[in-house]
Amino acid sequence: MFIRAEKKVILDAISPCLCAIASRSANAALACLYFKTEKDKDKVHITTFDTTKGVKTAFDAQILEEGAILLDAVKINSMVRTLPDGEITISSDANYVTTISAGAAKFEILGMSGDLFPAMPTLAGDKKFVIEQGQLKKMLQQVIFACATIDLKPVLTGVLFESHGDRLRLCGCDGYRIAIREEECIKGLMLDVRFVVPAKTLHELIRLLEDSDTQIRIELAGRHIIFAFEDFFFFSRYVDGEYIDYSKSLPKEFRTRVQVSLASAIGCFERCALLIDERAKSPIRLQVTPDGMEIKCTTANGKIDEEIFCKVEGEEMLVGFNNKFLLDALRGAAACGQEEVCFDLNSPLSGMAITSPETSAFYYMVVPMRLN
Repeated sequence: MFIRAEKKVILDAISPCLCAIASRSANAALACLYFKTEKDKDKVHITTFDTTKGVKTAFDAQILEEGAILLDAVKINSMVRTLPDGEITISSDANYVTTISAGAAKFEILGMSGDLFPAMPTLAGDKKFVIEQGQLKKMLQQVIFACATIDLKPVLTGVLFESHGDRLRLCGCDGYRIAIREEECIKGLMLDVRFVVPAKTLHELIRLLEDSDTQIRIELAGRHIIFAFEDFFFFSRYVDGEYIDYSKSLPKEFRTRVQVSLASAIGCFERCALLIDERAKSPIRLQVTPDGMEIKCTTANGKIDEEIFCKVEGEEMLVGFNNKFLLDALRGAAACGQEEVCFDLNSPLSGMAITSPETSAFYYMVVPMRLN
């Protein structure tokens, strides 16, 4: 292989590929960038694949000799970054000794045959739909925090995607909380699909998505989901297993409803967070009375006692919660631009729903903590 291209062009192609390298794998090829030329289009394709997720992209280059090679991803990224700005030449010989040079600077590293790269899934699916990048990014951010981080039930370590007609619903659940975000966003397409994508993969996707109305194409293959941006493809395996029937956990009625200013609630719980040691997981106490809601928290670091004015319907109730779980849900609701939320309660031991009095776009539920 023998190519020439601008440093910035090469770096812009390499950088997003680094999220899909497997640095600790016994298979050295999974820690490499797979370069392959396409001379008739003056393109160089770069692929990374850690067997769970992968990236494929391309950049424009002058191709002097066709070929394919595997190069250590971390090393070549660092080498290209330190070379002078301008045109960079990358060439490899029959023994895969690769020279990367620009101006008077030159590196040599040993690559591997492109034939050692693992078999790739087909980057095309039989079901497709499009969504705005900014919209998908925000929806993911509003549910991904609720996914499980421990593999006791692997399917809960992913985000559930469900579509019904032109509505897309995302759900995250770890057994202690549920986050649901729904939007009418699949314009003109009528699909009914249900699949789970690993949260670790989606964290990487969020970094790649732009806060814009530019569309991204989503394709569903047999075992993979493909997110396509023009010449850039980000793909991931699904999480195997049947997702829980979370709808059975959502209460249909409530004994107490508290309608509260979202900004006031977030401010109060952020102040509580200043005193809470995450390892101790001290609960905050919500005392609902006909006149409002009193929030108390006592820890080894101090205590806080604050009252929030709110509209209350139903019975008085004392209930305890993990403060971080509440804050995560409220910040998710705030991203929808709401000014007020409702806390719907049934008992001190059953989940509290956090909803909007104005929209059904989001639904959060948090399981209480037992109070001494």
